[in-house]
Amino acid sequence: MLSILAGILLLGVCVFFHELGHFLIGKLSGVRPRVFSIGYGRGWLFKRRKGTIYQITAIPLGGYVQFYGDDPSKQDRKVRKGDFFSVGPWRRIALAFGGPFFSVLLGFFIVLFLLLGGYRPMDNTVRVDEKSSVYAAGLRDGDRIERLDGNPTPSFDRIMYEAGFAKSETIDAHVLRDGKNLALTLPITRSEPGTPGMLIGARPLSRLTMVEPGPKGTDLKKGDEILKANGVTLYSIEDLIQVLNAKEATSAELLVQRDGKVLTLVAPLKKVPRVTFKAVRDLQTGKKLPEIIVEENGGADFQNIFINGESFTSFANFRKALEAAARSKAELRVGPVVIAADIDLGFRNQIGIRPAERALSNLQEVSFFGKVALSFDETIFIAKSTFVGLWRIIEGKLSFNKSVSGPVKMVAIAAKTVEMGWQTYFLLMAQITIILGVMNLLPIPVLDGGHILFYLIEALYKPLSFKVQAAATRVGMVLMLAMGVYVIGLDIVDVFFRKILG
Repeated sequence: MLSILAGILLLGVCVFFHELGHFLIGKLSGVRPRVFSIGYGRGWLFKRRKGTIYQITAIPLGGYVQFYGDDPSKQDRKVRKGDFFSVGPWRRIALAFGGPFFSVLLGFFIVLFLLLGGYRPMDNTVRVDEKSSVYAAGLRDGDRIERLDGNPTPSFDRIMYEAGFAKSETIDAHVLRDGKNLALTLPITRSEPGTPGMLIGARPLSRLTMVEPGPKGTDLKKGDEILKANGVTLYSIEDLIQVLNAKEATSAELLVQRDGKVLTLVAPLKKVPRVTFKAVRDLQTGKKLPEIIVEENGGADFQNIFINGESFTSFANFRKALEAAARSKAELRVGPVVIAADIDLGFRNQIGIRPAERALSNLQEVSFFGKVALSFDETIFIAKSTFVGLWRIIEGKLSFNKSVSGPVKMVAIAAKTVEMGWQTYFLLMAQITIILGVMNLLPIPVLDGGHILFYLIEALYKPLSFKVQAAATRVGMVLMLAMGVYVIGLDIVDVFFRKILG
C-alpha cells in the first residue's frame, strides 16, 4: 500500500509543479486564476481564496489552471482587468510556457539535491558476461565505453540510452582498455521487434550492499558492503553466486566494509534448488537469448514462465512441472516469447542474504557549481532523449505500444522504485517531470505547445479566427482523448493482466 501511495504521490507532485508554473507565471503576467485543480471532474477537496478555487478531484490523473475570461468564443464581450485576454500575446505565451518550464525546473532541482546528497551516475566501466554476444564482439571486463555511434557515454545511463535508440542492429563503440583506445562493433539485442536495443551481457560496476540483516550465523548487518568472497572481488550478485558455487564447501569467507572499517566474516552455506535454462532460443526469430536462472527467492520471475500455457504460484510446483517437461516436448514461453532451451534442474550454495547492487561511479568529488553543471547536463539529456524517442516512434523504429506509458503504468513503475530505494524513486520523479514538460511543448492544440503556437501567430502576424482555433482545438482534443484512452488501456493490460494474457 505504501508503494502504491508513493507512486500516486510521484505523479501528483509532477502535475502540481506543472500547474503551479501556469498559476504563478499567470499571476505575474497580470491574469487572475479562477481554478487551480489537481485532477479532472468534480472537486473532492476544495477551498476558495481571493477569487480562486483550489481543488483536488477524485480522479487525480492530471490537472489544470483555469483563468478568468479565457474562453476565446467570448472575446467580443467587455474584457475586464485581469482577464486572460486583457494581456497581450507575449504574456500569454509566457503563461503557457510556465507549466513546462516549472516541470523541467523541478527535474533539475531534484537531480541537484540528489547530487548534493551523494548520488553519483553509474560508471561507464563495464563487467562482461563471457557467454554473451558483446564478449564475442571483443568487449571485456574493465573496458570503459567512451563513445557509442560517436556520442559521448560518460555514464552507464548514457550507454543504455545510446543502445536503446540505436538505428541498426549493431553500434560502433570506442572503448578504453589499459590506457589504449579500441574501436569495436557491438551487437544490439532487442527482446522483440519495436523495443529499445540492449547490450546484453554488459553491466555496470557495482558493490553488493545488504538491504536487511543476514540470517543467524552470518553476523552481516544492514548497510554492510560485501567486497570479496573467498578472496574474489565482487561486483554483482551473479559474481557472488559464481564464487559460492565454484567448489563444494560448507562456509564462505567474506570481506565486508562497515562504517569505514574492513571486517572478515565467515558465513555458513546451505543448498537450495535452482533451475537454469541453457542454450535459450526464440523459436519465432531463431535468435539466441541469454541463460535464464530461476530460484524461489531470486533470479527471473518463475510466474512469468509458462509450461504448456500454464503458470505456477509456487516454485516447488514450477520445478516439478519442469521435471515432467524435460522428458516431453512441452511448450515453454517467457511472457509472449516461445522458447527452446536445455533445462538444468540443479542446486546451488546460498548464504541466505538479501543484497542489492549499488552502482559505482567514476565521478570524482566536484564543487557545488560542478554539481549544478551536472544537473543541467542531466536535464538536457533527459529532454533530448524524449525528443529522440518520439522521433524513433515516428520513424517506425520503436513500437508505440511498447514505448509509451500512461498514468497507470507510471504509478506502477514508481511503486516498484520505492522498493529499490528513495534515490531511485526521486530519479524517476526527475525523469517523469522533465518528460511531462517536454511533451507539453509539442505544437498540438489543447497542449501548452499548441496554445503557444496560436499566440505566436497572433504576435507575429494576426490572431487566428475563433472558428479556426475551435476546429483545431476539437481535433486536438479528440486526438488526445483517443490516445489517452488507448494508452491507459495498454497500461491496464500491461500492469494487471500481463501475466494472464502472456
